[in-house]
Amino acid sequence: MIIAAAAVRSRWPSRPGGRQNSRMNESVDYVAHNAAARDRILTLVSGLTKKQMSAPLQDGWTIAAELAHLAFWDRVHVGRLRAALEAGGDLPAPFPTGSTDAVNDSGLHGWRLIDGSAAIQLFADASAGVDAYLATLDPGVVDRIRSAGLPRNVERFRHRNEHGEAIERGRGGV
Repeated sequence: MIIAAAAVRSRWPSRPGGRQNSRMNESVDYVAHNAAARDRILTLVSGLTKKQMSAPLQDGWTIAAELAHLAFWDRVHVGRLRAALEAGGDLPAPFPTGSTDAVNDSGLHGWRLIDGSAAIQLFADASAGVDAYLATLDPGVVDRIRSAGLPRNVERFRHRNEHGEAIERGRGGV
């Protein structure tokens, strides 16, 4: 099935200043929130059948694709952050405007091909590794990331919660 790129992008409302919003600059316990969002998603998908994991959701997504997408972006954000820190900096460069939509548009087809149980394992492994790494960050680094307008680099729960809501809606239809 070919899905128009605009349809894929339309599923998430745009945020002023890229994918950030003013709410994201609040100081929150990102470690606890990340773990809670991870646990919520794993609970939502626990016991789903292969058919349920591959049932179509909005704009051509599936629950399995949602999980693969989350695993991908968790690893991308933390991989970029880790590389920046290892190079002596604090912050990865922001993604150019529209690039995340382009990645999602091109990645969706592949994410849809991933089996449900494999997608669950991808998400479980990626989110656990990401959460463990993020929990080790110096609070000063976290503050600089947030101050730079890049809180989603450490506050992975925000992205997870968006997709958790889509998964929850999708469970209602399967």
